[in-house]
Amino acid sequence: MATVKQSIGEVDVVSFNEAIGKWPAGTRGAVVIDYGEDKMVEIANERGEMLDLPIVHVDKLELISKHPI
Repeated sequence: MATVKQSIGEVDVVSFNEAIGKWPAGTRGAVVIDYGEDKMVEIANERGEMLDLPIVHVDKLELISKHPI
């Protein structure tokens, strides 16, 4: 049976599968801009305040949940 990998797009929740800059593997965020193979991910604190906007290659992301626009 073939496994289908879901694509990651805007507003999807993702986690890093390796460290990205100062953010460790497992850090979660939401995709705010989809550049194709690269995604801009908003990392926010528990109050929803934006902390960072790294651009991350899709291979370094794991889809946590899909959110249709």
